[in-house]
Amino acid sequence: MDNNELSQKLNEQVGMEKEPVAIKVYDDAACAEAELTKYDGQARHCQLTFESSTEGKSFYATANEMNCPNGALALGFTDKQVDAFPQIPPIKQALGYAPLKDATFEPDVIIIYATPVQALKIAKLYKATFKKRFEANFNGTASLCADAVSSPYVSGQSNMTLGCTGSRKFSDIKDEEMVIGLTYADAVDMLQDK
Repeated sequence: MDNNELSQKLNEQVGMEKEPVAIKVYDDAACAEAELTKYDGQARHCQLTFESSTEGKSFYATANEMNCPNGALALGFTDKQVDAFPQIPPIKQALGYAPLKDATFEPDVIIIYATPVQALKIAKLYKATFKKRFEANFNGTASLCADAVSSPYVSGQSNMTLGCTGSRKFSDIKDEEMVIGLTYADAVDMLQDK
């Protein structure tokens, strides 16, 4: 199933208001550059994800474009280690962002902005597919980067978060929205027969 079909099936099952965002972690920036245009400017990961979702933009960002110390730590752009939140093992050179329907790459994680009812539908799909509970693990710090991307990337387990103060301040996440980070493998398994 291609990314466009995956996005359509996700929307049919859940009824999204915002586009799901495909996120890819690149060890080498040259690989990102071969697939995407470099982001022009500086922004936080939460802003980049939101921009991709709401404005339909595809791009990649390196540490130079990342304007958030916690995001840089969580996403593997620096070799400093902290215990406060999950981190992608360093050092990564780029992150790719694209609306799932337009992504030309296989994402590592799919970010979904969801209402509680939409999150419930995803949790039910997860339970029906994997015969186990969807477990959320978050602490409200570095949520869009650590909880929604790093945690699923490192653990292989999809995750859900309420967002953090920063992600809600610097992007326009609604008070009634939460964020889900689905692994690509989970998304495909959950939607392949739908």
